[in-house]
Amino acid sequence: MVDTLSTNAEGFDEHSIPSAVENTVPPDYFKDHTPILVIMWVSGCGKTTMNTHLSEKLGWDMAEADDFHPRANIDKMAHGIPLNDDDRWPWLDKIHAWIQDHMERKVPGTVTCSALKRSYRDRIRMPGVVFIHLSGDYDSIMERLSHRQGHFMKPQMLKSQFETLEPLGKDEIHLTIDVGLRMAPEIEAEEVIDTLGLQCDVETHTEQVRAERARQAARKSRQR
Repeated sequence: MVDTLSTNAEGFDEHSIPSAVENTVPPDYFKDHTPILVIMWVSGCGKTTMNTHLSEKLGWDMAEADDFHPRANIDKMAHGIPLNDDDRWPWLDKIHAWIQDHMERKVPGTVTCSALKRSYRDRIRMPGVVFIHLSGDYDSIMERLSHRQGHFMKPQMLKSQFETLEPLGKDEIHLTIDVGLRMAPEIEAEEVIDTLGLQCDVETHTEQVRAERARQAARKSRQR
């Protein structure tokens, strides 16, 4: 938890707080499509943590973008060298294949992918894909990234990712979560699940979730 306000905000409906900044997912989008959630954005925004929470709560297959990189890409990033398009296309092709295989087998899943450019997103999007955009400003992401250890991505490469980033268009099916709100990762995953109307494999509305939502409600009430 970020702070410890009262967990009993009177008159508060715990299901009424949307933290999604933007939601372009059509109603009944998953009625005729197998859902695949692509957790995207720059390094350090929390893609892997979100991916883990969503997969565990939904009981879905999951994959990590880093596992699709060839050794040469990992070596470049480990030395602080940004990847170029020639490096990324084979990587995106592998992610595309993973998504397509799950679509064909009608197996829902979650996968991370920075998907910084629209052309990259075009390569992996298909009916049933929703981009989960974890948004935050440069300074807050840099602070988070600077504390990471044991990962090949260097903090100084964040600037190049922000320079490469192309904003999502209204026609791209996506849900944007503001990680700058500093909600617990479990709550961010909860908002994705609730907003998309997905069915969980496990009980997700724990006491921790209720307490965090009450905290958010109290904060929003103070800001009015």
